[in-house]
Amino acid sequence: MRNLLFLLLLLPVILIAQQREVFRIDNLPKAGILLNQGWKWHAGDNPEWAKPDFDDSGWQDIDPTKEISELPQLSPGQIGWLRIRLIRKENASLPLSLMIAQSSASEIYLNGALWQQIGKINTDPAQIRAINPLGFPYVLQPSKDTLNIALRFVLQPGISYGNHFGMRNPLFSARVLISNKATSMYSRQLAWILLRDVSKSAIFFIMGLIFCLLYIFFPARLMNLYFSLYAILGGLSWVIFSLTRLSLPVGYYFWLNNAGLIGETVGLIFLLTSIYTLLEQPKRWTYWGFFLFCLISVLTSLFFGTWGWVLYGYCTTILVSFDIARVAFLSTDTQKKGVWIIIAGNIFYLLMWMAFSLFLSGVLHISQLRLDVIFDVSMMCIPITYAIFLSYDFGHTNWVLKQKLTDIESLSAEKQSILTTQNETLERQVAERTAALKASQAQLIQSEKLASLGELTAGIAHEIQNPLNFVNNFAEVSAELLDDMKADLQAGKTAEAAEIADDLQVNLQKINHHGQRASAIVKGMLEHSRTSTGTKVATDINALADEYLRLAYHGLLAKDSNFNAIMETHFDPDLPKIKVIPQDIGRVLLNLINNAFYAVNEKNRQLQAQSTDLPGFENLEGLGYQPTVIVRTKKLENAIEISVKDNGNGIPDAIKDKIFQPFFTTKPTGQGTGLGLSLAYDIVTKGHGGTLTLHNIADEENSNTTPKSAGTVFVIKLPFL
Repeated sequence: MRNLLFLLLLLPVILIAQQREVFRIDNLPKAGILLNQGWKWHAGDNPEWAKPDFDDSGWQDIDPTKEISELPQLSPGQIGWLRIRLIRKENASLPLSLMIAQSSASEIYLNGALWQQIGKINTDPAQIRAINPLGFPYVLQPSKDTLNIALRFVLQPGISYGNHFGMRNPLFSARVLISNKATSMYSRQLAWILLRDVSKSAIFFIMGLIFCLLYIFFPARLMNLYFSLYAILGGLSWVIFSLTRLSLPVGYYFWLNNAGLIGETVGLIFLLTSIYTLLEQPKRWTYWGFFLFCLISVLTSLFFGTWGWVLYGYCTTILVSFDIARVAFLSTDTQKKGVWIIIAGNIFYLLMWMAFSLFLSGVLHISQLRLDVIFDVSMMCIPITYAIFLSYDFGHTNWVLKQKLTDIESLSAEKQSILTTQNETLERQVAERTAALKASQAQLIQSEKLASLGELTAGIAHEIQNPLNFVNNFAEVSAELLDDMKADLQAGKTAEAAEIADDLQVNLQKINHHGQRASAIVKGMLEHSRTSTGTKVATDINALADEYLRLAYHGLLAKDSNFNAIMETHFDPDLPKIKVIPQDIGRVLLNLINNAFYAVNEKNRQLQAQSTDLPGFENLEGLGYQPTVIVRTKKLENAIEISVKDNGNGIPDAIKDKIFQPFFTTKPTGQGTGLGLSLAYDIVTKGHGGTLTLHNIADEENSNTTPKSAGTVFVIKLPFL
């Protein structure tokens, strides 16, 4: 009886204790409820502890959402259990979800049944794997109002925990929400975080690529290389940081965060080096002191995970900003343009970073979205500011160089006049193209020719001057001969006068020859600048190539009766007709074939001249050389190919890049204008959208007495239209 009375007296206390052990989740708010109360903890491992009716009143109260460092009663490798009882009376049929984050390996039991296994628990410490799901929502559908949760957990031994940028390491953190809200919240948060990281990575990589290309084109500007390395390392760092947003083994987060921050720190060294190089400032103790600080901060972060990262996560960026601002202020005395851009950018960065630090520390309050925006803006303002300054400096440098070039060019009145005329012509053509929105192909060709007017002037003068000198010389001589002829006629010396008349006739022939030479040069110039008005028609390229091969051969044979060469054709019988301007493509083929015949004929003459000096060879046949020109056609996937091959002397590699330039010729003076290949190149590339390329035939190893085989192949590719 006395025992019964004692129990009745303790009943209120027991009821109060039971109420404290129950966590109510009625009327869930939009953000859910964090389960940070009502948990019981006990060390050890017993399967009975998972049962819902197990009496855990003797267990120790615990808040598992705290940092592991704040729970000294936990030991790595030691298995423990957590228990909590949830009661929901309202809307009990709605499915709930637990958004779980943890720094341990766990097995979660709902009402005695295993529900989730996150990570790997094992009695062997080496086999334990702690996994952090980072708030992933796990759906639970309780069959009754009361939900008993039992958690079997263990901390993984031998791993480091860090608090990089506010990252938390709770033993077990669970937030209970309505399932659809939990899924929506998780998706939005993950998408927003990844969008921020990917955007920052993309911006850094784009800047790195741009300034890497600038360095490739202008290798003397080392600051572009340093800045590109900074931007690339920054992009890699944010790629690494984005990995920490994924569910990974807990031990990875410490090293990933440190790797990302080390990449940022090394990148800041390149950024500072770029600033010093651009502003031409000597690297003194402040620069090398920053190097030493970076090394110390990296080593500190590896041994002091909870706060060591702050040195190079916060301090290095601030120190770099101060030093950049200092160097920029010093450069204001050197008349460096645009330094104010760097100064303003660093001041803005310091203000944004100060605001972010105040909000993060809780001194000031702000929404998470705005805090994220402030952080991203502060992170991007220094590289974007410096990129703007580099662009400004690059543009200013180009402007200065342009001004100097204009001053140098103004020293020559004749060259200045040519450039003025050229600029006026180009400006007029640009205005016409802009107004019409479409420029014809012939206009583009003409524009390219006009753009090279300055380079053509010297070649034109040289080519025309030679025949004009001959004409002037023979004219002067002829005038003197006429004076002598008059004197002989007055003296009655008719025989001498007749001889002088013969000489005059020869001189007139020479004048006529060189006059025609000058006329040919002028005609070639006119052809080079003339706009083609031909219409493209479907053409049999095999027939066209064969026609111009015969035409070229018989034309050369008419000029030189001793000319002889082997002609070979390898025409693709399946070659389709394509739309071209037959006259223009015929001109290209005629020029290439004539050049090939000229090359083999010249080699033929050289070998004839050398044959008398070679012991054992009395004639050309002894040398084993047969002048040969081969014309070949071939159908490709989206084009046709025409090749003209000869076994002449070939073209030296040193002049291959110049072979298509106007007025550049490998022929002796008086035998070529240098316009043929230039016109052919324009017709193929600009008139027909194809390509014209040159290849030398590799020398073949032969005996010492047999000359090496060489030659040239010109390849035309015309696309199907």
